[in-house]
Amino acid sequence: MTAITIFNGRFCDARPVVERVAEITGYRLVDDQEIIADAARLSGLNRAMIAGMFSAEAGAFGMAGPDRHRVVSWLRHAMARKLANEKNLVFWGYTALLAPRDCGNILGVCLVNEMNDRLWTACRDGEHTEPEARELMAVDDRVRGEWVVGVTECNDPWSEALYDMIVPVGALGVRQSAYLIVEQLANAVVRDSAAAKARAEDFRLAAEVQAELARHGHDVAASARAGALTLSLESHDATLQNGTRNLFEELSEFKGVRGVEIGTGQRYNPNDVFQRAACIRPCRDAAAVEDTECSSACAGDIALAGAIRAHLPYDAWGVSVFVKDGFVSLAVNDHGKLLDRMARRVCDLAMTIDGVTSVEFGIGREYHQGVACARIRRKRCLAALADDRRKFVPTLSPRLRQGGEAGSFALYDGKSAFYTMDEHEPEVVVLDMPGADGTDVLRRFKRDHPETEVLVLSGRGAEQDHEACMNLGAFACLKKPVNTAALSETIRAACEKYRSCSCP
Repeated sequence: MTAITIFNGRFCDARPVVERVAEITGYRLVDDQEIIADAARLSGLNRAMIAGMFSAEAGAFGMAGPDRHRVVSWLRHAMARKLANEKNLVFWGYTALLAPRDCGNILGVCLVNEMNDRLWTACRDGEHTEPEARELMAVDDRVRGEWVVGVTECNDPWSEALYDMIVPVGALGVRQSAYLIVEQLANAVVRDSAAAKARAEDFRLAAEVQAELARHGHDVAASARAGALTLSLESHDATLQNGTRNLFEELSEFKGVRGVEIGTGQRYNPNDVFQRAACIRPCRDAAAVEDTECSSACAGDIALAGAIRAHLPYDAWGVSVFVKDGFVSLAVNDHGKLLDRMARRVCDLAMTIDGVTSVEFGIGREYHQGVACARIRRKRCLAALADDRRKFVPTLSPRLRQGGEAGSFALYDGKSAFYTMDEHEPEVVVLDMPGADGTDVLRRFKRDHPETEVLVLSGRGAEQDHEACMNLGAFACLKKPVNTAALSETIRAACEKYRSCSCP
């Protein structure tokens, strides 16, 4: 069930890197189009509409408000189902960022280049001029930035916080970048353990619940642990909209109602999420005010208002009722009571889904943030993307640096090998045979670093390479494409030999 998720910038040679990783590992490649197709089938939404999330012409986030949240929820659900039901996958594209960061069997990767490297890649085949390339990159970066702001808590698409690895393809090359990813896939912390499988199932259940709630119009974040759900409403606007829609549906069934309008009263306080006592001037009882307003109404209006008040008691809904000529006007006065009603409805819906054993409810951190906060996040994101001087180096997360048992490093040409050995002291080096001079690189490497174990990857039909490499001191020589499990086991064996020889 181990998986790789790969997000990238435009003109970063992502496709050849991704395809090479899939070839070496034997993993199946899953791109955005496949996830979009699954999400459309599961949700019944239009496939083209879902794909519009990633269109530059569609504006910020591809779409806005509830539609955006609903589409993202179904995309996440489609991805979670694949993670739970299939093994050995490479997710490539926007949807790669939908996987949770705490899944121990997922390796999160970002492929990115510095600006000059991206321009060189864009113009090397003569397909684009430099001004065209800059414009294309600016548009693509904006779309990717909007997506990152919309589905993560980060303002920077290239932030180390979002990935296990950041790989500058321009600095390393396609081949080295691919094998660096494969080498870290063999890291001991990226494994298909029982805990990782349980976390993947938790992700699947939470994504299913979130998608089903989105189907009913609820903007809810969900997490799960062994069937126990934690739900949090993420948007005050969505809560108010759903609450008023439910009120409208209930009132529409009343006989004699010719029309309904719903708004918020003067006492409505969106910050009151715990039903605290409101700090307002003393006033007459709400029911008395309503009776005064209806005193001049006809008997039919008075009777209708009484029936509605009985059906929506003020103590339960915090709603004032006014009726004139069969037209009903409601004023929502108590946000706390409205929130309580919506929480009950959300929890009841969640409990109908198989696998849910309990539900805990709360309020999200961004519940009261409006469009101004989102606008600030987008400006920060654009500022990060516009930095032409930004430098990228190969970066590993603390999880990979500190948690792995294999003290190995992947290198794929002679210059990189000797340069890196000055910066690092790895126990094992994975060396891809760089053509005819591969044995020369190995010979020099073992001469200068005899204590480091070298694992050589050679092409098909190179039996003579195997014997030559072993005679020069290689620990092992594996033919490409290399099975990930075999590579991982060989690296661990090489580490054990290195450590045993290093012990006094």
